[in-house]
Amino acid sequence: MALTFTLLTLALAALWARGPQRTGARAWAWLGLLGAASAAGWFHGIVQPAALVGLLGFGFATVGVYRPPADRRLRLLAHVGFVALAAALMTHLWPGFANPRVIDARQFTPDALPFRLHLNFDKAALGLLILAFGARLLGSWAEVRTMLVRLWPVALGTVAVLMGAALVSGYVRFAPKLPPETALWLWVNLCFTCVAEEALFRGYLQQQLAAAWQHRRHGAAAALGVAALAFGLAHAGGGPAYVVLSTVAGLGYGWAYLRTGRIEAAILTHFALNTVHFLGFTYPALARS
Repeated sequence: MALTFTLLTLALAALWARGPQRTGARAWAWLGLLGAASAAGWFHGIVQPAALVGLLGFGFATVGVYRPPADRRLRLLAHVGFVALAAALMTHLWPGFANPRVIDARQFTPDALPFRLHLNFDKAALGLLILAFGARLLGSWAEVRTMLVRLWPVALGTVAVLMGAALVSGYVRFAPKLPPETALWLWVNLCFTCVAEEALFRGYLQQQLAAAWQHRRHGAAAALGVAALAFGLAHAGGGPAYVVLSTVAGLGYGWAYLRTGRIEAAILTHFALNTVHFLGFTYPALARS
């Protein structure tokens, strides 16, 4: 099991090791690592043939979205297939995945809801494919510095607003901690949660809407708002308060993406908020909320 998800993590990391030209064997190392992760997952019973069919279909749809064919009908078909398969993979409804549970009903504080954590191959592979074909990733330290200069006020403001709102609403309380599962949680949250969710909601939905509405007044802001609302509704399983908080969080992540033009900015803002929540406050929420 560990080999499967180590290879999947290395596939994600390989996206940033491709170099600025994005050509040659180095540019496709991520695909070889994804193939190796899939093979390891098959051997360990995590990935079945139906899962590979779904990932292959999503890969073709992703290419159709970000390398659009001339035929308008084919472009529409690519988007329909992309959305349908993304929804199935993100919600774990596509068959053939046996995502292992690595934390089971853990209460990090006595007043917290029990927390469960899975290693989600389907969700992580979705994020990987979107970034591989559709994102303009950072390619130099100069670009990293420029992004961070523009990002830090947005990230700081997002964390402050969200955690303040969660405290005032009684969703969490101040509860600093360093559980033994911290390293595992940080790895999974960054690589298999934040990357996938930001790739889909900002790298696809916000980006595509902004491109479609680029000639409309406030088109970019409208795209940000729609993507944030969709992000909030995707968390409806956590209840109305969670939807509201997630929508506001989505506004922060979308603002980070809009301000910097970098998907990494949205990923880092998302990860920063989740980490502050995990380490400093009730996680995932107060039981009474």
